[in-house]
Amino acid sequence: MGRPIKRSVALVVRPPEGQHLVLVVRRPQAQGEELPGVWGLPAASLQLGESEEDAARRVGWQKLGCEVRLVRVLGRGVQDRPGYRLEMVVYEAALDRPTPELPEPTPGDVTFYTAWGFAPADALEEAASCGSLCARVALDALRPGLP
Repeated sequence: MGRPIKRSVALVVRPPEGQHLVLVVRRPQAQGEELPGVWGLPAASLQLGESEEDAARRVGWQKLGCEVRLVRVLGRGVQDRPGYRLEMVVYEAALDRPTPELPEPTPGDVTFYTAWGFAPADALEEAASCGSLCARVALDALRPGLP
């Protein structure tokens, strides 16, 4: 039998006045957290029966405190991780307000971010080098032709 598959989505959000920038979020330093303290893209794993589009919209209201409008798919990727296979889709999206309002963390399986900012896409390099599939897919889409 094959490895379990975990399907996830991530968002690339640009500020209205800075199309060369992307929204980055800082992951918590919690024990057991994948990529603790790393700056990356807002993302979520699909829940049972949830579509990619619904999961991407959930990233907005659940993790960024706002609604998002999905613009287009920027890219897809697959990565084998210990114990499972990750399938990722990265969407370009727009917020319904100029900036997110990170919600207070609540108990559960949801990763809540500790900070956010707008930064050049190069800010995703650290996450990609630490194994972040969404950062790698986004960088490949935002800077085509680079290794």
